Amino acid sequence: MLRIRMLGGFSAECAGRPVRFSTRKVAALLALLTLRPGAHMSRARLAAMLWPESAEGAARTSLRQGLATLRRDLGDAEDGLIRAAGDAIIIPAELVECDVSALEAALAASGRIGDVAVLFAGDLLDGLDAGAEPFEDWRRAEAARLRDRVTGALTAALACAGSDERSIALAEALLALEPAAEEAHQALMRVHLARGALGAAMRQYERCRAALARELGVVSSPETEALHRRIRAPRHVQEDSGPTLAVLPFTDLSMDPGQAWFARAFAEDLTAELGRFSVLRVIATASVLAVRPHAASPKEVAERLGARYLLTGSVRRGGAQVRLVADLTDVLDERHLWSQRLDLSPERMQAAADELVAAVAGTLVKRLEQDLVQEARAKPAADLRAWECWLRGLSLLRTGAPEHQGNAEALFRRALALDPGFARAEAGLSLAHFNEWSCMAWDRWAERERGAYTHALRAVELDPADALAHFILGRVLLYRRNFAKGEHHLARAEALNPNDADMQTQLALTHCVLGQPERGREAAALAARLNPFHDDWYYAYAAMPEFCLGDYEAALALAQRAPEIAADMDAYRAASEAHLGHMVEARKALDRFRARFRERITFGRDPRPDEPARWLAHVNPFARQEDLARLLGGVRLAGLDVPDDLLRGVPHPSPAGTAAPVST
Repeated sequence: MLRIRMLGGFSAECAGRPVRFSTRKVAALLALLTLRPGAHMSRARLAAMLWPESAEGAARTSLRQGLATLRRDLGDAEDGLIRAAGDAIIIPAELVECDVSALEAALAASGRIGDVAVLFAGDLLDGLDAGAEPFEDWRRAEAARLRDRVTGALTAALACAGSDERSIALAEALLALEPAAEEAHQALMRVHLARGALGAAMRQYERCRAALARELGVVSSPETEALHRRIRAPRHVQEDSGPTLAVLPFTDLSMDPGQAWFARAFAEDLTAELGRFSVLRVIATASVLAVRPHAASPKEVAERLGARYLLTGSVRRGGAQVRLVADLTDVLDERHLWSQRLDLSPERMQAAADELVAAVAGTLVKRLEQDLVQEARAKPAADLRAWECWLRGLSLLRTGAPEHQGNAEALFRRALALDPGFARAEAGLSLAHFNEWSCMAWDRWAERERGAYTHALRAVELDPADALAHFILGRVLLYRRNFAKGEHHLARAEALNPNDADMQTQLALTHCVLGQPERGREAAALAARLNPFHDDWYYAYAAMPEFCLGDYEAALALAQRAPEIAADMDAYRAASEAHLGHMVEARKALDRFRARFRERITFGRDPRPDEPARWLAHVNPFARQEDLARLLGGVRLAGLDVPDDLLRGVPHPSPAGTAAPVST
């Protein structure tokens, strides 16, 4: 049995072992015989395609020699795999498994478009140069035929797909083939819009414009521009667990009937934003509007809707200002929990409306979550429901105190006992393992790393729409150096919940790990807008993009405000000071790092001279070597022993900011 791979390259297995071809022409000969298994290939055509420069007799002699060599390479006896049929050569179809045949079958069958996207791994016989122009002409024509068929099938399927996971897979597969396929860009923009992932939708729009200009030299279509205008219109998918909140229509206090639309639109957009936070179940706007006219009071609205929390507000336009007020009330306990007042100029209202929605939504959920955590802490563990266990366990992890780690894990396991399908409990266990693995349990690295990965993967399997589960899995994969998969899950997390302030803060770090510090800086800024009263650990993450962008003064200023959340923070401080030429401060920071390393990493043992540097390289999984060189080069300047093999071939930044080659 022959197993042939022709898409994206060429390889073969015969009787379960890889085939090593004596020459490229011999490999090309097998490709001609197996592209359509069972087809008769005349000797004259084979000779002409592979030995066109030879006379007919000499070409046939070369063909006989090529067939003999091919049989030897395959370990094939006479009339075994390769058989004569008059003046033709044939390999029986039942003896061949070929990826092209599988692709053709998937294209011909209805309902197998997903298989098409998976099977098409690249152009036909890509990279196989037989040194014969007729063969290359044939290869190009066949490759174009297959590519056109796959592109057409994906395009047709995409036109019938909705805004779901299937359309994402189809669009991404189509863009891999045709980067300027505008319909694929549009489909991804619609998916992001449906999820309220405005940043992702905008980035897709920008990719579309760039691809159209680069590949075709044209501008985007009116349909794409219409999608661009709709980017700031988020919607949501509701969650079934957690507390229930209703957003009442905001009151327009401007006394201008022409402006009443904004109060209504703002409340609807705020409802959509809140719906993407899984800690909440948000009543649909249509249900609120159906109940509100028939209820005597806001409390009655809440009771009819089964909502514990009510968000009310007002909008007033007057003079050069628009004032918006929002209030959150716990109807059950009749407590006022939170309020916010925002003032904007009328000319900025349209441009700022969506940013305003995001800011209120992000801040509201943080405040609401804190209230729920306080409530959960007051209850005995035996009475906690699954989501309350999750909240309480998460609050313990956020303290960063090692003594709370075990209690948090126990709460997550309690949540799973109450609800075995609760994805957040699996995510919490992954986070607990991750925190120990990446920050504390250096003596149990393999065990905790395996636990972090296993629980995160389980969380995503239980709930593919859980942004936190995708985020944790993405971070674990980065530490495993699986950057492509890690970036995929991190992007999915951001698309599912782009206004989670805590996640945006940590994306500031992951963007840097992936070599995108500008995006990291933007994520840190967004997190600060969403949660202006954030915890001090936000500063530690915000410092990373500044360091990776070479703004060491800004990095140091932010790090100065951050608590010691990681053992390598002083290493970054030392590197920053050294790059600035502040060698006294650099050495002081390096001494603090060495002391913390001996305390937390080697547990009192004197480390080997190169051990701290190798540890830094291990726990800072930068995708780009130059980013790791920025850190290691800086601590080397400060006085740390950094082996050359960690920096070989990478420019070594000097204190003055110029690059000097590293000696090897």
